[in-house]
Amino acid sequence: MKSTILLAIAASMVAVASAEPLKYGAPIASTTWTAGQDATISWINTCVGTTTSFPVMLQIQRADGVQIPVPGLASLGDLDCAKAGSLTVKVPTTVASGTQYSILVANAPDQSYSALFTIKNAAMPDPAANATTTAATVAPTASTTAGASSSVTGKPSVTVTTASSTPSSTTKPNNAGALKTGSAAALAVAGAVAALIF
Repeated sequence: MKSTILLAIAASMVAVASAEPLKYGAPIASTTWTAGQDATISWINTCVGTTTSFPVMLQIQRADGVQIPVPGLASLGDLDCAKAGSLTVKVPTTVASGTQYSILVANAPDQSYSALFTIKNAAMPDPAANATTTAATVAPTASTTAGASSSVTGKPSVTVTTASSTPSSTTKPNNAGALKTGSAAALAVAGAVAALIF
């Protein structure tokens, strides 16, 4: 009975030991890998358990902070953490340059992530570094001539139309008929007044 209890305690201690995340000596935050060249992954502790060999996955951190496997990339190799050691891997040539890479060893139930590090690939520059965000800002200038437009070469054209202070000939009302009618009425009144006087 006592031996069974001791065995159960020993098994639980092994399980706890295997659940310890790996402590990486490399890569660290200042590490830079170069595509196509050898790189070193090292760890300074052990993960004692029934299984000690795990695949090493290259991860990339998204803008929201979540780390995901690099799409279409198999493991970099297998890491055996039965004792502290190192592993030499070939840096893939299919990954773009960037500063948000990490490695993951899923030594269940833990997820052992390294620090974020840099990969340089001359054939695939960092898309974020090449992205330019230019906002073309054109300040419209008010014009006093109807239908005037202003544009800046190389920038989006902005057309500004404002009401003219002087109406054009097509917008002037035709007052000729009103003037004739008003003049005839004035003459008739003047004639009536003259007749009364005489």
